[in-house]
Amino acid sequence: MKDLPSYIDEVFRDRPAQKRVVEALVNYGLSVRSGRIYLGSIKIPFSSLAEALGVDRRVVQSAVEFIGRDEWLSSFFERLLPAGPFLRDVARYLGYSVLSITPRRDQPGIIAGVSGILARHGVNIVQVIAESPYLKEAQKLYIVTEGPVPGKAIEEIRELEFIESIEIS
Repeated sequence: MKDLPSYIDEVFRDRPAQKRVVEALVNYGLSVRSGRIYLGSIKIPFSSLAEALGVDRRVVQSAVEFIGRDEWLSSFFERLLPAGPFLRDVARYLGYSVLSITPRRDQPGIIAGVSGILARHGVNIVQVIAESPYLKEAQKLYIVTEGPVPGKAIEEIRELEFIESIEIS
């Protein structure tokens, strides 16, 4: 098992623009198959990703070619899938609330602790997105709930020893 960020840092040490491309592929769940980039089954042109990242199309192409030559990266990116819609920014249109939680450290039980409190207060969870500490430096936990979250539940969550901060929107 490899530590993905460390491995990317190592193999793209002298290729910072290609490293940005590879990090974007991971962050968006874009796979690389047969020398092409895909979002699920949708083919993404190199030029589209290049424009979004502010790099030349050839940088994207070179990164994809490098991935194809690296056995571990190739296996990883062939299997990578997008996680689906992230409701954080559209929650209010659906009548949902969003808890954005910053943990003090990564440890087991963070999601269980927060979801247990919400369950005791009768709050239904619609979506949970937990950023990986292995992919993001400053990870966050996003919990989208049906309707508002009672103040008492928020206070209980704030009191958990592993919670650094919580924002509600």
